[in-house]
Amino acid sequence: MMFEKNKKNSVKFLSFAALVLLSSQAAQARTWDEIKQSGELKVGVTGDYSPLSFYNKAGNLEGFDVDMMTNLAKSLDLKVNFVKTTWPALSQDLANDKFDIAAGGVTKTQKRAEQFSLSDSVAANGKIILSNCSNAKPLNTLEDINQPTVKVIVNPGGTNQTYVDEHITSADIIRTKDNFANLQGIRDNTADAMITDLIEGNYYQLHEKGVFCVSSKQILAGTSSVKVYMMKKDNSHLLGKVNTWLHDSDKSDLMMHWGITQ
Repeated sequence: MMFEKNKKNSVKFLSFAALVLLSSQAAQARTWDEIKQSGELKVGVTGDYSPLSFYNKAGNLEGFDVDMMTNLAKSLDLKVNFVKTTWPALSQDLANDKFDIAAGGVTKTQKRAEQFSLSDSVAANGKIILSNCSNAKPLNTLEDINQPTVKVIVNPGGTNQTYVDEHITSADIIRTKDNFANLQGIRDNTADAMITDLIEGNYYQLHEKGVFCVSSKQILAGTSSVKVYMMKKDNSHLLGKVNTWLHDSDKSDLMMHWGITQ
């Protein structure tokens, strides 16, 4: 019996030690020297946010931030390694060192600034209402869509969900697994509206004309924001290199290529 008790205590101790080890590993980001020695920059993207990071019809990852991160890595004499993540898991994956930088549509928020290091502004942005152009319902304002007869579609984990949860209290909310499902809901008219960023709304309005329309006439009140790149707090050396590169590089050609207006 004593042996069994000691065995159980040993198992508990080993389990606790393993948890402590995992926590310590997750707490420390790769240093700049470690990144440089590895020869690669790990970048986390969701791959579901056009035109910043998305998979094209051939299944290849592309987008404005994909190009930006590729250029950043090249300027640092590194290869870029894109790591797939999701909006609900983005912050935890970064905290767990699955990648060095989170990109592809990260909005600067107070909560993120408290938990992580955020780069200087990459692009200005704001929330808009995106709907099907054939939808006859008035969907121009928050008041228009915050009605029981309106179906608003949203995916989890990002600032779009935060906006919906905080501001849309009366509409019929359809919750999906990802942003692709949101867009499909608008395409096939199973949903009336989705809240998204101006950058994404303009992209789909341009590339799927007659299907997607930015129905709000202006950015929704209180939603003006900027897109940034996100790193761990203890990765100040990498943050400095990212900001220096942002200031020194000319983004205008890439922005024009991907239809991002400022």
